[in-house]
Amino acid sequence: MRESDFGASAAIWRPPVTFAAVFVSIWFALAFTLSFTGWFERFTAAELFGLGSVISGTSFAALHRHSETFRGFVRARSLKRMTYAQLLRLYGILALVKADQRVLPQLFAIPTALMDVFIACGAFYVASALVTPDGRARRGYRVYHLIGLATLGTSAVLAVLTSTTWFGVVKDGVTSQALTWFPMSLVPTFIGPFVLIMHLQALVVAFHTPVPKPQ
Repeated sequence: MRESDFGASAAIWRPPVTFAAVFVSIWFALAFTLSFTGWFERFTAAELFGLGSVISGTSFAALHRHSETFRGFVRARSLKRMTYAQLLRLYGILALVKADQRVLPQLFAIPTALMDVFIACGAFYVASALVTPDGRARRGYRVYHLIGLATLGTSAVLAVLTSTTWFGVVKDGVTSQALTWFPMSLVPTFIGPFVLIMHLQALVVAFHTPVPKPQ
């Protein structure tokens, strides 16, 4: 029987894992459907980013604080898998394409795409070099995920600031409102919140396991 990274038996956590997989699948299907049909276009980009960040972050925090089962589930997750989940951030390359097409403002698109690519590419090194064979986080692992959270926050702030001309940073009338259109609306409604949760999960596990001493 395989032991998880946090020492819990894999069999013990199979039902929660199954539920999580089903939940994420339904979440993605719903986000994709509503995005494809244009339902999200009734909102502003600021509203989508704000709601996506707040709901995902506060829901994770509340469940982790009040549910022992959820805490056990989170702490039994693989540090490597949670890090590889950041590869989803390669989707941010789409922002560069849309900026070149003058669909998204460069102030939002360029920094966001560069940060997303940096975190996504860094996932390979972090997962392979900063996680021990027995699944513990080495020094630097936590820093990577803290930086990941900071970049998500920066992108969200830029999306809000460029969502309207009211803040005075939008040039030529190109706002981030296009982030409510398909396929870009998948960013604030699924990809962004999902990788945010992966960062939080990874940090919880990393902070609850001792850092191995250098040999």
